[in-house]
Amino acid sequence: MELTFVVGTGRCGSTMLSRLLREHPDVLSMSEFFSTLRIAAACGPAGFPVYDMDGAQLWRLLASPFPMLDAMISDGLRTSEMLYPGHGRFGADTGIPLVSHYVLPMLGADPDWLFDELAAEVPRWPRRPAAAQYQNLFGYLSGLLGRPVVVERSASSLSMIPLLHAQFPAARFVHLHRDGPDCALSMSRHPAFRREILAIGAVRTTTLPAGSTLQQVNDALPERFRGLICPPYDARKLRDFPIPVEVFGRDRWSPMICAGMAALAQVPGGAQASLRYEDLVADPVASLTRLAEFIGISAPPGWLGQACRTTDPTRTGTAAADLDAGALARLRAACEPGTRALAAAGLSSPAARPASCSQR
Repeated sequence: MELTFVVGTGRCGSTMLSRLLREHPDVLSMSEFFSTLRIAAACGPAGFPVYDMDGAQLWRLLASPFPMLDAMISDGLRTSEMLYPGHGRFGADTGIPLVSHYVLPMLGADPDWLFDELAAEVPRWPRRPAAAQYQNLFGYLSGLLGRPVVVERSASSLSMIPLLHAQFPAARFVHLHRDGPDCALSMSRHPAFRREILAIGAVRTTTLPAGSTLQQVNDALPERFRGLICPPYDARKLRDFPIPVEVFGRDRWSPMICAGMAALAQVPGGAQASLRYEDLVADPVASLTRLAEFIGISAPPGWLGQACRTTDPTRTGTAAADLDAGALARLRAACEPGTRALAAAGLSSPAARPASCSQR
């Protein structure tokens, strides 16, 4: 089984890439699998479970609801990555299984059928190392859906590279990256990133002892912060709460890029590749053809043609330029450490000029 990880900062086009890859007949596009495990086990931003487990333990991690995500949906903060359909068997009021929020809807039109197939199979598995259980799950889904090449993509996954490489030493890595100011600006408009930034700030400013829960932190905050980091959420308040855009460059994009580039330096050169978001949307044929060669799949004309029809070549890195001069200068300065780290690795080449798919 061929395994590739797409890693990035979040808001770098990785969900779009997952959707493009799921249209390839040979690719099992596992969207947010390790993010799901990270959430389920509360392992923090850099981790997911690596202990020995049996199938029943794995299934509990995947099938249990996570109240915070259900509350986001109930309170009007569903994100575009949450793909479980409103007409599905599960609901936010009673709890949607974690694996059904992101992973299963990316694999097929009937996530409830996939859930039932896994529920009948996974709990019967014997005790094994975690990596072996995950590979067994990938292999089972590959066989069930007839897609032999696995590409896993989780948001904000640059921090997981050391762990992924240690657990899956034969896997390939594709670093999808985007212009820092544009990426940070996109983060600033996304409810999950806004909530995360506010939660980090709240933990820093309270005088509670180390190890306090996020709910305890929330309860200690002034009233004007209620509804921002713990449910019930105030969707309008979260969207409108003033957060300088440069915070997302300084506290999220740059640190993730710097840590990620250092981690990728430990991965063998032949096992890693880079893909620039701006190049992908400007010329999906060229970008996906190179990507397909790297992960060991063909690039059928029908797949490339569909990619052309579903990507927007005008979204090539101009959003931050619309900020006022002062805000743009502060944002660029906040992103400078990450920008330098990319440049040092030779990843700051200008985006390709938009190409007409019909010319390919």
